[in-house]
Parts: sequence; structure tokens; C-alpha cells
Amino acid sequence: EWQRCTVEELVNEGTLAPPLDGNHGAIHPKGSDFVPVGIPFIMASDMKNGLVDTTSCAFISSKQASTLRKGFAKQGDVLLSHKATIGRTAIVGQIDYEYLVLTPQVTYYRVLDPLRLNNRYLKYYFDSKPFQQTLAAWSGAGSTRAYLGITAQRKLPIALPPIALQNEIAEVIGALDDRITLLRETNATLEAIA
Repeated sequence: EWQRCTVEELVNEGTLAPPLDGNHGAIHPKGSDFVPVGIPFIMASDMKNGLVDTTSCAFISSKQASTLRKGFAKQGDVLLSHKATIGRTAIVGQIDYEYLVLTPQVTYYRVLDPLRLNNRYLKYYFDSKPFQQTLAAWSGAGSTRAYLGITAQRKLPIALPPIALQNEIAEVIGALDDRITLLRETNATLEAIA
């Protein structure tokens, strides 16, 4: 039986960690802080085809990252852009870093109970037309200041089928995603050869 929950309800029951975005204000990393090698600093533009691009993103030093208070995404986290570029999603895949640092425009959702919520299902749910429409309506998408802060995100609805069905949905759509990724890589190789 499908349940309709809010993000806040899933946080309160321990299924999700409280969602967090990157650092705001004076400690927010700026362009002048970027270094050639360091900790990936992830913006909405680095979320491509459901994955996080850690090769062409900006980087900040480990020293600067250690001064930040929040916005540390880890492997398996689901990312959602919530300012300006609304509704872009990605899953943090295998990374060579302890964590990624997020810009204030990106929120991470960390599943704490995989027997209740499949992180890949959550990503695909965030991609669904009904969720994207809700996100757009609540954030004022289309305006120059489209934004949905963390407090409002906690009220977002999540349709939650039984975990067996979540796993099945994630497996089927995931297989299609993996195939599309492979085809993109093949096309890029063929273009390089040509």
C-alpha cells in the first residue's frame, strides 16, 4: 500500500537525515577561493544526466572545507537543486573524496533507513512530473528568483510505495539510465575518433 509522506515526516521517523544545502553568507566559497586540486565544490551545473560531475567542477582547499559548517554530501546522497535552476537531480556515485561540498543552491537528501526508502527510487521520484510540477509551483519557477528553502522543502510530499516496489522501480529505471549512460559514452568515443 502506497503512503503519502512529507520530507519532515520521514526525517522525524529516522528514514531521512535532515536535508541540508551549502553554506550561506560570508563563509560561502567564492570564485576567488577555487583551487586547481582539492575538494569538489558542486553547483547545479555539475549535476548532469543524474550524476555528479567531479572532473570539471570547481574545487576548494581541504583547509577551507574544514571551516564550513554544512553542505557535505556523501556517496549515495540524492541531490536536488532548489534555487534558480530548479529541480535538477543527481545521485552522488563512487567518489574519491570523503565528501563533496555543496553550493547553497543544492540540497542533499541522505537515506538513513534503506529498508524503508531506496535512495535511487527517491531520485526518480524527484524526477517525476508530479513532483517537478509541485517543486516548480512552490518555488515560483519562471520568476527571476525561483527558490525553495530548506524549511519549505521539509513540507514536500513524497509518494512511498512498499520497499519491494521501490527497489523494483529503481532497478528497472536504473537499468535504462545505465544503458543511456553507456550510449552517451560510446557516442563521445566515436566523436573523438571521428
